[in-house]
Amino acid sequence: MTAADRWDAKYADWHEPGSPSEFVTGHAELLAECPTAVDLAGGTGGTALWLAALGIDTTLVEVSGRALEIARSTAAERGVQLRTVCADLEAEPLPTAAGLGSERGWHAVVCANFLHRPLLGSLSGLLAPGGIAFVQIATVKNLLINARPGRPYLVERGELPGLCGGLEPISFEEDWFGHRHEARLLAHRPG
Repeated sequence: MTAADRWDAKYADWHEPGSPSEFVTGHAELLAECPTAVDLAGGTGGTALWLAALGIDTTLVEVSGRALEIARSTAAERGVQLRTVCADLEAEPLPTAAGLGSERGWHAVVCANFLHRPLLGSLSGLLAPGGIAFVQIATVKNLLINARPGRPYLVERGELPGLCGGLEPISFEEDWFGHRHEARLLAHRPG
């Protein structure tokens, strides 16, 4: 079974997007000067749709065609522009901002609840100088009360900033957020 098949099966009974990441929405003021954004492995588009509603030229990258259908349908219903790209971020080259019309890189990158260490190491290359990254990943401490995600998809304590080379942290915290223990990194590309 491919990653696309697995995630299509997960989203088979979904008809609406999930909620946007509160980590991202809680920093809306930082997005005021961001004309472009990309949400990596953004599922059904909850965060991407929220960004697009702010007037940000937003791209949603996701492996599940079903999730992308939900995001596109919701964007049409809400009257917002949302670009979608179907890609397996663990197996395919990253779509670049230049390839999608933004020559200098995206001004904001979101990677929430998706851990692929090589991807995190390449985030700075996706950003325009001064661009910001929102990275939110569950930690191994999450296993104390949650069986999922499994250990391969969790970061160790203090690991996340080191995975995001080339980015300067603005803030970093690890704590319980509701029922999940997460590492949350807000960082920017110098320049």
